[in-house]
Amino acid sequence: MAARKRTVTHADIMEASGRVDPDLRRRSELLWDRAVSTRGPKAAFTPDDVVRVAIQIADDDGLAAMTMQAVAVRLGLTTMALYRYFPNKEALYDAIVDAGMGQPPAFRAPVSDWRARVAEWAHAKRAMLIARPWLAELPFVAAPHGPNWLTWLEAIAEPLSQTGLSGPFVGQMLSIVDGYTRGASDTAISLARAEARGVSAEQWAAAVGADLGRAIGDPRFPSFAAILTAPSDGKPLSLEESFDFGLQRVLDGIALYVRGGVV
Repeated sequence: MAARKRTVTHADIMEASGRVDPDLRRRSELLWDRAVSTRGPKAAFTPDDVVRVAIQIADDDGLAAMTMQAVAVRLGLTTMALYRYFPNKEALYDAIVDAGMGQPPAFRAPVSDWRARVAEWAHAKRAMLIARPWLAELPFVAAPHGPNWLTWLEAIAEPLSQTGLSGPFVGQMLSIVDGYTRGASDTAISLARAEARGVSAEQWAAAVGADLGRAIGDPRFPSFAAILTAPSDGKPLSLEESFDFGLQRVLDGIALYVRGGVV
């Protein structure tokens, strides 16, 4: 009989924070307090210079093009010289992910309107992911998370805390909104990635539509085919409108839970 997997809780994560792998701890330290080695002659660049160039390469040519050698060439350095700034590619990845996320925009809705603020946050994060589709190419693994990442979490934790829910439930709702935002942005991210490679929106839509259309008439996909062939109730929703429709239903669920008084 297979061993039952142990459930990992938020408390487990916090308790384990003092037992971080030394390599991950070092990467985290570099991310939170980057500093150039003081050995040898004065460095020609700062770590932030390196990060800006690496992000520009990823923006222009995709994540696969962002190699240590490519960054070094763009800076006019040897690849070995680049290791003075970042000890390995993983540490540079950590830095460009956090810098690439940037800061969440300031809320426009009043503090009292938690729902409008959460919606603003979700749309802002979606826009950030679409603007830099290469961020979605990186797997979510046990890796360091930087100050910008925590700033995004703080930005959504603040309005959700206004609901009156207790801390653990605020964390659950945060995960739900963030998970929806990421998952429901996949299609728009796919389009952004295609456009970055020179594929027009029309070409992308035609290719996706052709694949979806394979469900029609195929006995393996009757339920999905019924969705595709159902009569339209009006003007088709844009990707942005479709995202917001689903987001509002997520917020409906949170509001219903809050009204239920379960905190």
